[in-house]
Amino acid sequence: DCPFILNISSGINAEYGGGGPVRKRNNQDVTKIVEDITNRMQRNNQMLAGMVRQQEETVKSLATSSSEIKEVEGEFNTLSSVLVSSHRLVTKFGRRAMTDTILTYLGFFLFLCTVLYVIQKRIFS
Repeated sequence: DCPFILNISSGINAEYGGGGPVRKRNNQDVTKIVEDITNRMQRNNQMLAGMVRQQEETVKSLATSSSEIKEVEGEFNTLSSVLVSSHRLVTKFGRRAMTDTILTYLGFFLFLCTVLYVIQKRIFS
């Protein structure tokens, strides 16, 4: 059962003596009761319409945020692949820098050996 209908029927019972012995009512009492019920139903209808509008706005907001999240996810995936590639390049350049340093020292050592050889041949020959 709908809580609004239960609320209306319990309100009618409380306000208009329903549930007790049946009383004769004149047309004005019946008209007043019907108008009261109609007003309550209109208020409930307006409240439900407001809730429906609010839920529609919520659904639109959720749809918008879902699409934005999907866009951000795509950007994140793109950036993460760029970061992985950058990490690989930095690691590769680090290894190359180490290799270059070793080759530079080896070349300098070879140069010194050559200079010492030439000096030795000139002085001791």
